[in-house]
Amino acid sequence: MSYTINSSGKYVISIAPEMWKMIMSRDGFAGIHPVPHYKLENGRYIIELTAAEWGIFEVNLKKLSTSEVHTSTSSMSYTINSSGKYVISIGPEMWNKIMSRDGFAGIHPV
Repeated sequence: MSYTINSSGKYVISIAPEMWKMIMSRDGFAGIHPVPHYKLENGRYIIELTAAEWGIFEVNLKKLSTSEVHTSTSSMSYTINSSGKYVISIGPEMWNKIMSRDGFAGIHPV
């Protein structure tokens, strides 16, 4: 799963089919009404959420077990551990991009 924020402030989320099935089977859109419409692009589900909906969606993801929540792109992936913290694995190319743009400003990674 990956996301960007578009010019109108909405979260545009790209979800792999396996994760989509898991989200749908575990009521991952609970509290978001109506359930977001999706479109398929390159085999991935694309949805748009407002900032408020994104917050609800994040809470819902944290409720899923750690073993079930894993998202990845070609250079970055994360899991959510049992305490609800995100554990991020970043590839060298992405790390360099993040560091060159001061991507951890205000965040103190452990």
